[in-house]
Amino acid sequence: MNRLSGIRELLRATRPWHRRVAWAAGVWLALVVFGALLGQDASVPQLAALIVALAMLVWYLVDHATSNAVTHWPVSDAYRSRSHRGQDFRVTNLAARLAGANERGEGRESLVDDLHGQLTALVRERLHAKHGLVLEEEPKWAQGVMPPELWDFILSVPDPDLYRPDKLDAVLQRIEKW
Repeated sequence: MNRLSGIRELLRATRPWHRRVAWAAGVWLALVVFGALLGQDASVPQLAALIVALAMLVWYLVDHATSNAVTHWPVSDAYRSRSHRGQDFRVTNLAARLAGANERGEGRESLVDDLHGQLTALVRERLHAKHGLVLEEEPKWAQGVMPPELWDFILSVPDPDLYRPDKLDAVLQRIEKW
């Protein structure tokens, strides 16, 4: 039974490639049959190697050169209707980090530290973009123009529940509204 489940897992993992392998085998078979009908003596292994090489090049170009859709990351269900939420690459990276932590069981402390660092970088970037200020160079001016919640967020120790959607949503909403 264990061996059968391993085969099922392998088939499930390679499911996206089934169509590609079938396509390459079909092209190879069609060329061999077409060559035989024309009376040509085709070198079957060389033809297979050529088709595999060309298919790999085409698949690489299709997989890596085509435009990818923008990943949206709704923090809570109430905001799913907004089409512009989550288009910043850093938010997409945070979503991948949260998903990875859930799948791999990564510790909360490292996730919270990473989230706090990235969100702090977003706040600092917003401060520079809106007011031309760098926090370390002009802290009093920065404190004067920054919302108190974000000022406290930057200077305080991160909340251990920062990864939870309600806590994270509150910080993200405050950054967006600023």
